[in-house]
Parts: sequence; C-alpha cells; structure tokens
Amino acid sequence: MKEVFHQGELAVQKMAGQSDMARRVGRMIGSEIMGPAIPFIQNQSTAYLGSVDPAGRLWASLLLGEEGFVEVADERGVIFHKEMIRSTSLDLLYQNIEQNPQVGVLFMEPEYRRRYRVNGPLTNEKNQLLLNVKEAFGNCPKYIQASTITLPQQPPPLSTIVNTGSTLRKEFTDWVRQADTFILSTRSAAGKVDTSHRGGRPGFIEVLPDGRLRIPDYPGNSLFQTLGNIYENPNTGLLFVDFQKGETLQLTGKGELAFDQNSETDLNKSGDTGRFWLFQTEKWIHTQQHHAVDWAFLSYSPFNP
Repeated sequence: MKEVFHQGELAVQKMAGQSDMARRVGRMIGSEIMGPAIPFIQNQSTAYLGSVDPAGRLWASLLLGEEGFVEVADERGVIFHKEMIRSTSLDLLYQNIEQNPQVGVLFMEPEYRRRYRVNGPLTNEKNQLLLNVKEAFGNCPKYIQASTITLPQQPPPLSTIVNTGSTLRKEFTDWVRQADTFILSTRSAAGKVDTSHRGGRPGFIEVLPDGRLRIPDYPGNSLFQTLGNIYENPNTGLLFVDFQKGETLQLTGKGELAFDQNSETDLNKSGDTGRFWLFQTEKWIHTQQHHAVDWAFLSYSPFNP
C-alpha cells in the first residue's frame, strides 16, 4: 500500500499511540472524489477553504452560494461558479490563490453532521474557480453541532466592512470563548494545504493569560492530518463564523502541540486523551456583512465531552 501519510502525521500518530488504527483508517484517503460524495458536495451552500498568503501564513475562508454553486465536473475536478457566490468578494482567498494555488477544502453539512475534505490547486478563471483534486476523503460526524443554513430568496446587497489587526480585542476573545465550532487550515512541510473542523461545548477553547488559545484534541479518526501538519509547519489559520450576524473572524498565527496533559481536569477537558494544542494569533481579519443567511441552531453534538 502506498504511504498516504507524511512524516509529521506519522510522528503524531506514534505520539498518540494510534499508528495501527491510522494505517487501517488511512485506506479511505484517495486521489479522487468517491461516487457517493458527488451529490453531497453539489448539494452544499457552503465551502470552507484554506489558502496561503505571500508571507506563508495560513488563512481559512468561507464561500457561500446559491444551490448549485458547487459542481463536481468529474472525480478529479470541482467547479465553484463565481456568479452564484453570495459571500463577499473581498475575502483574501482570491488574492492568495493568485500567488499559491494550493488549497484545502472542507464541505460540511451541519444539519445532518456530514463532512468531506478535498485538497489540491485552485485556479481563478473568468467565471469559475477550478479545483484540481489531488486528495479526497470523508470524515466522521463527531463534534458537529447541528444547525440549518439557508439563503433568503432575495439576499440583501452586502455593504462589507473589513478590519484588521494583530492583537485580539476583548470582543474577539469573548467570541472565541463562547464558540462551539471553528474551522482551521494547516499546511505540510511539502506545501499541501488541509482544512478541517473542530467543535465542542461553548468554552471548549481556553484563552490563556498570554493570549494564546488552548484547544483540546478529542478522540477522532486517528489520522492526525491537522496536528501532523502543525508538527511539520506551525503556520495555522482559524475561522470563526457568526451566521446570524453575517460576520467572520479570521485568525492566522502559529500552532504548537501540547500532549501528555494528564491532570484530572485536563483529561476531562480533552475527552480523556490528554492532548491539547496551542495557537498564538499574529494577525486577524474581522469582516462584517460577509454574507446574509437564515441560520438556526438545532442541537449540540452527542459526542461533545
């Protein structure tokens, strides 16, 4: 069997004692989109994309569009129809891919707790964003909070306001502390970008006195793509979305692994893994009127510790 993991992933799998499980689960990783995933992807109104800026920083972004804005041309190609995208065109994703086309894409349907990841280069054509699939695989439903996201029949025009900075303001640390979901993008030493999801009960993200975020690593699929990337390359991007307000908070900075945190408190916080990771913010982007949707919370994941 061809090795599907890079050295960082293998190292973290070994650190976590999950090497054997990872080898078994890793068989699901392929270079093409599996047939049953095609209608799932084409049914999505949201897509989360990780990209790299000219300084090598990682950013996670949200694209949101009308039904049908995502088309799977074939098992190796995905088309995003730009004229059907209803989120702001000011997102730095568009300028990032002009310099470095590598992206990691996460399709997630929170209502039914389903998700699928697709990675490869993305090119910006006149009316389309074209993704050349290099890696594709499904994910387990754990830690996805159920909700519904729908576009209004006549979305209002966006008057987007973008603010940037380097030190998180209190309103943003409060947002992070109250969050039950965020998206994160990472990059291997070889340059492969991956985008994933983290979820838990509000408060599962700690803001430490020095401003770093401390995030538990709950039991998962044993593949450790995200933490394996951080092991090799600390550059990490986080995305928090407030669908009700139509706002996003994008953070970029450095990630760091913090395993073997085995106090009773930390075992409870981490779902008995004793695994955490830290994130230091270097820059942030706050976007108001990023999108306009109807959103409703349904329930927390039954897997949340």
